[in-house]
Amino acid sequence: MVRAAVYDEVGGPGVLHLAEVPVPEPGPGMVAVRVRAAGLNPYDAKVRDGFIASDAPFPRRIGADLAGTVEAVGADATYWDGTPVAVGDEVLGSGAGAVAELALAAASNLALRPPAVAAEVAGGLKVPGLTAVSCLRTLPLSPGDTVLVGGASGAVGLLVCQLAVRAGATVIGSAAPRNHDFVRSLGAEPVSYGEGLADRVSSLGPITAVIDCHGREALDAGVQLGIPVDRMVAIAGYGAVKELGVLNVERSARTAENLAGLAEEIAEGRLLYPVAATFALDDVVEAFRALEGTHDPGKVVVLS
Repeated sequence: MVRAAVYDEVGGPGVLHLAEVPVPEPGPGMVAVRVRAAGLNPYDAKVRDGFIASDAPFPRRIGADLAGTVEAVGADATYWDGTPVAVGDEVLGSGAGAVAELALAAASNLALRPPAVAAEVAGGLKVPGLTAVSCLRTLPLSPGDTVLVGGASGAVGLLVCQLAVRAGATVIGSAAPRNHDFVRSLGAEPVSYGEGLADRVSSLGPITAVIDCHGREALDAGVQLGIPVDRMVAIAGYGAVKELGVLNVERSARTAENLAGLAEEIAEGRLLYPVAATFALDDVVEAFRALEGTHDPGKVVVLS
């Protein structure tokens, strides 16, 4: 048996607890990963508290992003490039119920972890990293663009800022005042979020695009500033996609090949990807409270 974070009913972080679960056996194309680090995502919390509906039976495990060591390999388990997975490989990617000591993962969802990338960094990379790549795939940017990035100090937003700057765009990033220096370090011009965002952005000059990595505030500001809906992207503003007609981030870029590329860029120092806080598996409730509260830029990660 191994320990995993589970919950028996929807609700706040307090519904989570640790339970003994059977050691998973990988089937064809699957591997068992001894989890070293599992990054928490807002999506995990939204499913747990019932904001996003799920028909999965209780008790439910939680989490997806992970980094760890391959402990067992199913038949025909290969990485995205066809390389066979081997026991002992250090990997990153995603697996079901990743906030645990051991998790099953499809080999196609994994990439080898570069030695220069710490497990706690790699463990929270897949969902935010591939979402950021997808934002730029959905809405390509180029020199001459000025993009407003909503939630610029969050895990997705900080990567979007860097990728947009690399594409040659001028970037304005909304964030709390305490994070403005951090946003500047990404190459973006910070503005405070909250009421009056459109006016503050307008004072910096015209914008041509919006990528909202938090909710819909930046999208609403874009509407006020006359940005066409096909030049605005939402990753979490579900209502805004329907009400405003803005683009919903597409999924074709969410591949293990792109994940491997991001990890290499972090290893080479070409992308900054900070960890905001780490928690032990025993402290999973506190970890989710940190995720859903105010925390430093970057990922909240559970270490097993």
